[in-house]
Amino acid sequence: MDQSRIRSLISTVLELISYHIFPAIFILSHGLPNNSINFYLGGMVLMVALYKEFIRPLNPNYFFSGFYTLIYILLCVLGFKSMNYNIMILVFAQIVFLFVTRYFPERYNILKVVIDGFIVPSFISIAIVFYYAHFISINFVIPLLLVNITAMMISYFEGDISSYIQIIIIAIATTLLFFLGYINIYTMVAIIAFALIMVLLKIFNKFETTNLIYRFIGNLILII
Repeated sequence: MDQSRIRSLISTVLELISYHIFPAIFILSHGLPNNSINFYLGGMVLMVALYKEFIRPLNPNYFFSGFYTLIYILLCVLGFKSMNYNIMILVFAQIVFLFVTRYFPERYNILKVVIDGFIVPSFISIAIVFYYAHFISINFVIPLLLVNITAMMISYFEGDISSYIQIIIIAIATTLLFFLGYINIYTMVAIIAFALIMVLLKIFNKFETTNLIYRFIGNLILII
């Protein structure tokens, strides 16, 4: 196996872990009742991460996408009695989004960026919490969305005026959400510090990486 495939497999594992970091800690830290591990749901989430980081870069054809869909449907059939069908639909929607992004023309690349870096990871994490904790809390959704959108902004920060404006908007929005009571002061400080430190490291060419790693770091910072 060549180095690019190995890197893709590593990215797949990190992507899979990133979906679970904040949901797991949120459930445990709040002492929420939760279901036992559902391997069918785990398989569905794995299919999302695997397609996004490993399979899609190989440019699979329509037939493979159809075969991949059949595998997912099989998992749904096998796991139908063990989970809410809304979760199955939510996770499958993310796979469909990833299918579609392969055919976006270059001028719509921003949509691919948003789907890859924000929509898919956010809704997969929401699906995980919805299954294990049986409900969705605004106290979970807001920090999750803030981290994912901040990581996306950092990934595509280019040092121009619009990039700085985007980071400033994130900082202002985070502060407002704190004053409105949707996040606590530790979350506010963590997200703003995360954005500022990562941007400064990019500016001075000390550290620059992928959206996946930024999301991974952001979720870990929220836990700490």
